[in-house]
Amino acid sequence: MDRSNSDLSGCEEIASGDTGPAAQVSGAGTYAASPEGRAAEGRAQANMVVRLADGSEADYRAGVYLAREAHQNTIFRDIPFSEEKARAIFEKATAQPNRFGLIYAIPGGGKPLVEDGLHGFASVHAGEYFLGSGTLVATVQTLNISRNLSGKLLGGKVALRLMKAIRLWAKERGCSHILVHVTNGMSVSESDQFFRRCGLNTVGGNYVAAI
Repeated sequence: MDRSNSDLSGCEEIASGDTGPAAQVSGAGTYAASPEGRAAEGRAQANMVVRLADGSEADYRAGVYLAREAHQNTIFRDIPFSEEKARAIFEKATAQPNRFGLIYAIPGGGKPLVEDGLHGFASVHAGEYFLGSGTLVATVQTLNISRNLSGKLLGGKVALRLMKAIRLWAKERGCSHILVHVTNGMSVSESDQFFRRCGLNTVGGNYVAAI
C-alpha cells in the first residue's frame, strides 16, 4: 500500500491497542441526545471523511483554527499560541507523510473545508525509540475534537474514528507500538477511559509542576 495515501476513511474497527511531544486530548466528553438527534449525528458520522491534511491553505487554516481552540482547553493556555510553530508542524506533516501524520476528520459531501469546519484532527509521529534502533514507534502528539461537538455523540464518534485512523497509519508504516502522553491537564479521567476503550494500557504517568 502507498504510505503517502491520504485516504484513511477505510480504517479498521478497533481491536486493541509506545518518542516525542506529549498529546493533548479534548472535546470527546459525555453526551445526551434525543432519538432524532442521534439519528442526525449518525448520518453525519456516516458521511464523515477521514484523511491526511493535503497541504492546501484551506487545510492549514482549518487545522490552525482547531489547534488554537484546543490550546485554550489546556493547563498551558497562559502560554501564547504560536501560529509559526503550527505552520511548521503542518508543513512537515504534509511534506513527510511517511513519518508525520496529520489526520483530519471532516464533514462529507464534497464541500470546501471552511476555517471552522474540522470535526477533529490528530497528529502522530513515527520514530525510533530513543534508546533503540530498527523499530518504529508511533507517538500521538495531539488529538482534538471541535468544541462544537463537545458533549455530543458525534464528538465521541469522531475521536474513535481518529484513533482507528491512527492505528491504520501506524500499521502501514510498520510501527510496533502506539504511545500517547496525555498532558492537557483537563478531563484526565475521561481521557483515561477513552484510551482504555481504544485498547491502550497505562504504562506510567505524566507529572507537572509550575516553576
